[in-house]
Amino acid sequence: MIRVNLHDQLNGRAARMPRWAAWLAMGASFAIGITLFLVAASLALILIPVVAVAGAIAVWRLKARLKAAGFDRRADPFGGRPRGQERIEIIDAEYRIVEPGEPPRR
Repeated sequence: MIRVNLHDQLNGRAARMPRWAAWLAMGASFAIGITLFLVAASLALILIPVVAVAGAIAVWRLKARLKAAGFDRRADPFGGRPRGQERIEIIDAEYRIVEPGEPPRR
């Protein structure tokens, strides 16, 4: 097992920061966060409609290709098969309980 003791690498006390420097660091990080949020939001406002339009065009083209290939969604896939009494099939089987240690019957 590998152990890393971080306390040995951090020798000494943490240095004190002046109050104005702390406020400056917090303000800068807040400004960077707001800027990143605004960039992400504006990018989303641009990309979401573009992706929606591209997806709609892709679906439209795919439907046209499937229709040309003979795969029509409105066609009934089971319409050509007759559904009547002549298609009833009964499978008969014999069931029995096999006890442990009993030799298999062939």
